[in-house]
Amino acid sequence: MSLLDGNDLIQTIANNILTLNQNVQKLEDGVNKLDTQDHERVKEFLNDLIHECNALSSKTNNMMKQLNVLAKSNRDFRIHKERLMNEYFAILKRLQEAQRTAVSKEKEKIKNVTVQDHMLSNQSPPEHDQVRMQMQQQHRQNLLELRERQQALISFESDIQQLNEIFTDLARIVHEQGEMVDSIEANVEHATIYVDEGASNVRQALDYQTKARQKKVILSVFCIALIAVLLLFFYLYAR
Repeated sequence: MSLLDGNDLIQTIANNILTLNQNVQKLEDGVNKLDTQDHERVKEFLNDLIHECNALSSKTNNMMKQLNVLAKSNRDFRIHKERLMNEYFAILKRLQEAQRTAVSKEKEKIKNVTVQDHMLSNQSPPEHDQVRMQMQQQHRQNLLELRERQQALISFESDIQQLNEIFTDLARIVHEQGEMVDSIEANVEHATIYVDEGASNVRQALDYQTKARQKKVILSVFCIALIAVLLLFFYLYAR
């Protein structure tokens, strides 16, 4: 690769970092709106933006590999590489933190909806049909929201996995910079723990949801049996 091509490469990497910085800023702003009523639209926007950030990061990693080769034989390129690497790594850490925040918010909402539905399922069946229908409708809405948020959580965690791979690839590029590699590996480790915790929370929510339905079925069967016994008692008593 010629000197001119190397300068073009440096400029392209710098432009990518600038674009990533702008997108991460949008992502950070969007994550703060996840709890609003416009959750579905915000979630779709965040998913698209995260995919775009991850794709651009992957391309930038490949360019950093090329620059790393040039930096071994050119002092100017080495200086540019170190500067760009520091800027790039700082942006990736912000991207990772924004994704973690999105996952945390989805986990918290799943927990709240699950507890709410559990309390609803444990209530005694109301006497009035209208109230009973309202409770059933709320239960269906809770289940639908749980499924949607669990899908969102799975998607966010998949994105974290991709970013984890980007960090790992980045560590290979700068293996001679021990301090930065240690920091990168720490981010990879934390991302892995975060994904494992997220999967555990999804399973826990599903178990919680299943147990709540089972309790509701058992309670319904008990009520039907009690009514049948009372009817039989009154029937025999009347005779």
